[in-house]
Amino acid sequence: MRNCAKILMATAAFCLALPPAVAQQARNIRTPASEFGKPVDYPKADTAAVALHFNRARKIAGEDLYPFFDTLCIQDQLYKQRTNGAQYLGTIPPQKVFDNLYHIGQMMVSAWAIKTPAGIILIDALNNADEAKNIMVPEMVSLGLDPKDVKMVIITHAHGDHYGGAQYFRDTYGAKLLASDIDWGVMEKMTGPGGFAQFDPAPKRGPGDVTVKDGGVYSLGGTDIHFALTPAHTPGTLSLYFKVTDNGKPYTAGMYGGIGMPRTEENKRLQLASMAHWMDVTRAAHVDAQIGNHPLHFNGPARLEILKYREPGQTNPFVVGPRNYQRYMELQHECVKLSLARDGIAVP
Repeated sequence: MRNCAKILMATAAFCLALPPAVAQQARNIRTPASEFGKPVDYPKADTAAVALHFNRARKIAGEDLYPFFDTLCIQDQLYKQRTNGAQYLGTIPPQKVFDNLYHIGQMMVSAWAIKTPAGIILIDALNNADEAKNIMVPEMVSLGLDPKDVKMVIITHAHGDHYGGAQYFRDTYGAKLLASDIDWGVMEKMTGPGGFAQFDPAPKRGPGDVTVKDGGVYSLGGTDIHFALTPAHTPGTLSLYFKVTDNGKPYTAGMYGGIGMPRTEENKRLQLASMAHWMDVTRAAHVDAQIGNHPLHFNGPARLEILKYREPGQTNPFVVGPRNYQRYMELQHECVKLSLARDGIAVP
């Protein structure tokens, strides 16, 4: 316990999430400087390429996108403990974001509910059945949504923090599940909780479940969800866009399904290709509102708080405009190139 507490002291966010007695023990143990966490070392870094992509990304970000530049080009690549700590197990108050779209996730990972006249579509389902039952369902009810109306759960990719609660909605409310064919295959081969005790086992494809391909569309109650296959984060990651309204004014919301940085050179190169594809898709669709499946990746807590207190006539903070949505994706694209440069791999 003593060593565990020392490790946990490396990030205050984790300690705050501990049971009080354990957290107190962690606070009472002094960690020597020699055991402090250190920045990630990149001994093979191509210094010139790192500088090139770092400055390109910073220029793209400007002032308005600086939080994303800081998170994904600096903190997540050099100070991973900080971004891990920001994604802790903690609740976020549920909130209506658009007339037909609601955030019902937590601080580690997001989930969304799309309301249609024919029922509800969920985007992802947190880590496990407990979180689905005791976070998503009560939050839906508090927002006036009936969980019995859930018809479909979209699984953006085959990681436990996105598929974890899907089986609960299938078993409890008869919801169908949707994923790409590739990630259905990935989940069907999984056994156990997927490497992290917080996750439930992956659901298996069943009768009535849906498989979508690149360019596919799922429709319910007049709402069309458009999909693009954007592999890298997982082999079959799905990105999606759909229409929303804010006080009756129409927008198009887009979610890139797997922003998180891949580990291998092969997958980083694949991520570059997937992001370029998604930029083409969203440019043609005039996507002008940004959402995501991790609060850290769309500045969720800040935007939700700004939305809560916005004054009449102010723009919804999730509406960024078509050009700024493209800039956001260009920034992510440059961050991947920066990561490759830190690995010693220069790309144009």
